[in-house]
Amino acid sequence: MSADGRAAPQQGGAPGRGPVPWEPLFYEKSRLYWPIRPWAEAFSGCVDWPPVEGYGRALGEGFPVRFVEQPPRPRRRGRRGPLDASSLYDARIHVEGRVPTRPRNWHDFLNMLVWAAFPRAKAELHARQHRAIAARLDPSAEALPPARTRELDGLALLDEGGLLLLHDARRAPLLEDAADLGRCAGEARGAVQRGEAAALVFGHALYESLLRPGPTVHALVHIIPCEGPLPAAPGALISLADAGLCGALRSPGSFAHPERSARLPVDERVLCA
Repeated sequence: MSADGRAAPQQGGAPGRGPVPWEPLFYEKSRLYWPIRPWAEAFSGCVDWPPVEGYGRALGEGFPVRFVEQPPRPRRRGRRGPLDASSLYDARIHVEGRVPTRPRNWHDFLNMLVWAAFPRAKAELHARQHRAIAARLDPSAEALPPARTRELDGLALLDEGGLLLLHDARRAPLLEDAADLGRCAGEARGAVQRGEAAALVFGHALYESLLRPGPTVHALVHIIPCEGPLPAAPGALISLADAGLCGALRSPGSFAHPERSARLPVDERVLCA
């Protein structure tokens, strides 16, 4: 789902090929699934799609949001009347703590797993999207503005297609020139291989693209410098990335210029040691 409540592009089923069926061991398709794998394994025994109400049980008690099945949208006829801002996607999450989720849907299932891995960053991202949308919504408006701001564009790109790159700040800065994709990929590959950087896929649309081989997609990169060597434990890396992205999202103006961000191919050869 996009930042303004509009449907997000689906990548799990290419035109003419149909949707990808349920695969309980989908995370074995690529090493890039490693940040969400600990929670994905909770569903490895499901022979068919798990129900939405079962997502919360897998995440455990006290999780900051609940995943609720999204009902079909009613067909509107005639004059709409003022748009109810509290009914929008990000408002449901930030205000009510409820994530509208479509059943039997890879995009939304993977979104849930990203929430599991990065709960602080996801909560801050949707809080910020909610504030940005509410600030530009006229109380009498019957629909959202036709175009998003650059800030909302950047936040949506991060949510759907973001890649977090942790790196040892004692080393040379990474990816200084976002326009030079070849050099960026070479720098990232070298740093990951040397253990000076770790790449974590954040965007759930990127995870969805890994379900079925196709053209290489490119991620929007957010670099998180670390004061010292990276931790060896995967859980510590995930927690560090979650905290780092959450802090960046709290910085006014961050992600408001996505055209300036580096891009990297979502490719194991570049992003995995």
